[in-house]
Amino acid sequence: MPDACPSCALDFRREQGYYIGAMYINYGVTAAVLLGVSLPLVGKYPLPNILWPLGVFCLVFPVWFFRYSRSLWLAIDLYIVSKISK
Repeated sequence: MPDACPSCALDFRREQGYYIGAMYINYGVTAAVLLGVSLPLVGKYPLPNILWPLGVFCLVFPVWFFRYSRSLWLAIDLYIVSKISK
């Protein structure tokens, strides 16, 4: 990840533990997608046939989505700070 945004110069280097909120976002989105997909399929297909693809999803999706959850966490922080400073 670069040290700052090239267009607006927002500093991405934050204090230790800052991006823990991004992990919560990542977990929440993964769980929501998993439940949204798995609940309709539970009665239609045998459970072992559902568990393998969803297990792979739970391993691959958070790795792919983590960069977006960090961006979302930064956007939420920037929004809150801009509202407080007004």
